[in-house]
Formats: sequence, structure tokens, C-alpha cells
Amino acid sequence: MLKPLKLLLALLIAGSSCSPAAAEQTATTTSSVNVRAGPEKNFPTVTWLLSGTRVTVVGCVANWRWCDVIAGRDRGWVYSRFLSIPFNGSVVTILNGGPNLGLPQSEFALGEYWDTHYQRQHWFGRKAYWQKRWDRRPPPREWREPVSAAR
Repeated sequence: MLKPLKLLLALLIAGSSCSPAAAEQTATTTSSVNVRAGPEKNFPTVTWLLSGTRVTVVGCVANWRWCDVIAGRDRGWVYSRFLSIPFNGSVVTILNGGPNLGLPQSEFALGEYWDTHYQRQHWFGRKAYWQKRWDRRPPPREWREPVSAAR
């Protein structure tokens, strides 16, 4: 009788480790948006979301301009100006709220990310091309609090 109990306990622990992190939040798209295969507008489009679509925000890059999101079975990057979340009794876009919103930061490693999420996409075969483009990108701008919010 003890073995089934241990098995149940092990399954419960394994199941809880698969649940989303507490810092993940639900955001809503503020307009129709493309979900990209990386945190730049030049990356291939994974899917397109209608305005008002709820997504899970996994994390955002350090300058808060792009966020890794899950929408149904799709996962990819959305420009943060088009994602809003509730904050202090109002709704704020992630681009404007930045680090104040308490969202986790995500690093983007093209090879690992694409291997995990996009092997069945038609553009996956050009991964080396996209990696070279990513490696040659200029350094990202840092996040700055919007002028209207700073006053």
C-alpha cells in the first residue's frame, strides 16, 4: 500500500513542476498583431492574433520591447506596445510599464528556442540564416520610463 502512495506523491510533485510560473501573467492584445519567431519584426510570422486575444506572457526581453507569449497551441514573440495587462487599478501596455509590472525577463537563444517550438515550420530549415541575422543585430536600446508616466 505504501508504493502506490509514493507513486501518487511523485506524480503530484512532477505535475506541480510543470505548472506555469507564478510570475507569468495574462495579457490582452490591444490590436491585431503578428506573433513572430523571435524578438524582432524581421523574424518569420508564427501566427496572427486578433485584437482582444488573451495570451500568457512567459517573459520579456530586458528592454521590455518584445515578450514571449503563448496563445493556444502557438508560441512566439509580440511587440510589447500591443500587449496590455492590469496594473494598479488600470490597464497598462507592457512597453510603458516595463520592469514595474513584475513580469519575468527572458533571454532569447534562437537555436534552443526554435528547436523547441518550430521544427515543423517551413522556415525552420533556414535556421542558420536567421541565426546569422540575429548575431549581426545592433545592440538593443534600454528601456526608459515614458515621459508622461515619469511626471
